[in-house]
Order: sequence, then C-alpha cells, then structure tokens
Amino acid sequence: MGGKAKPTKHTAKEIAKKVFEANVNRGGGANGAASRTDGKCQFKCYICLGFQPSEKSMQIHFDAKHPKETMDAERIKVAA
Repeated sequence: MGGKAKPTKHTAKEIAKKVFEANVNRGGGANGAASRTDGKCQFKCYICLGFQPSEKSMQIHFDAKHPKETMDAERIKVAA
C-alpha cells in the first residue's frame, strides 16, 4: 500500500502482465511463421491478409476491423 496521498506507480499484477506479454509468442514474425503455416490458421482475410483459426473468429474479425464490408465465405478459405 502506498502512503498518504502517494499513489503507487505500478502494481505487481501490472508488472507481471508486462513481463508475460513481452515473452509470450503471439504468432507474429519469423517465430510465428511455423504456426501460421501448420494448418491451424485455416482462414485468411482477403482485405488485410490476417489469419484466423476459425470461421467464427473470422466473422468477429470482420465485424471489428471491416464493419463496412460484408464477409464472403468463399474468399476467406486458405488452400492447404
């Protein structure tokens, strides 16, 4: 706990979250190339070329990132 009128700078929870996010593999860059091509990401956005693991995730992606566009199910499938 901080003292009287002295706000704490960072909590242990915030620091642990920063350390975790800095060290976890999110699938980007050269390290994530294998995870993007191993068949788990079966859907590719034809607008921003992002990969999604399922059609439901792709629908959520379209609603969030491309709200003015309609998703064409035939164009998002990635050939294995």
